[in-house]
Amino acid sequence: MNQTELIVALDFPNDTTAWNLVQTLKNYPVIYKVGLELYLSAGSAFVKKLKENKNRAFLDLKFYDIPNTVAKAAQQVALLKADMFTAHLSGGEKMFGAIKEELKHLPAPIPKTLGVSVLTSFDEREWNTQTIALSGSASSISESVIRLIEKADLWGVDGVVCSAHELIHIRKKYPNLYLVIPGIRPEGSVTHDQARIMTPKQASQEGANAIVIGRPITQTHDPAKITEQVLRDIGQ
Repeated sequence: MNQTELIVALDFPNDTTAWNLVQTLKNYPVIYKVGLELYLSAGSAFVKKLKENKNRAFLDLKFYDIPNTVAKAAQQVALLKADMFTAHLSGGEKMFGAIKEELKHLPAPIPKTLGVSVLTSFDEREWNTQTIALSGSASSISESVIRLIEKADLWGVDGVVCSAHELIHIRKKYPNLYLVIPGIRPEGSVTHDQARIMTPKQASQEGANAIVIGRPITQTHDPAKITEQVLRDIGQ
């Protein structure tokens, strides 16, 4: 079984609050996810600070643009020494080919490229509406995810972000993909805006390489305690 890693989502409006949490969790083996909110507030300097202090960093900006633009953005991620970053699989083969070509010219280690399939905030009704608007016919979430990930594997993407509910099928069919699973909630947690969720233990048992947890850790009065609980649940 793959060892499962814990990614803590630093979904904060400023670097001071985010860094306080990093300091609180400094003795735990976690990866820190920097998303749009924190990146727009604190910029690349925060990612540099994470790396200078020996932390692992996941830059989750979900790139989606013309191939050259995304390839140059991926280069900047590598220069920041981030460990992984995301791009939408719907960006297509040329976009991911451009990323791969750009990164191969840089010195190791280079960041993992993670493809985003279907956001976990979608439920079936909303996704049906979306796919009808795009193609004229409805497609289920699981069908869409599987088709996108088939392409990701062909394009040589390092890993994918997907819901735990597609995890078993994807792990079995693509054993070498690094699978990052958002929408993870410890037992008893509020689900917030995540429509497709699973517990840390369930996701780990089904083969997740990494799970992403935000508010159940970041919005509790004792984040270290919840982090310890999650790490126990995933066998760390």
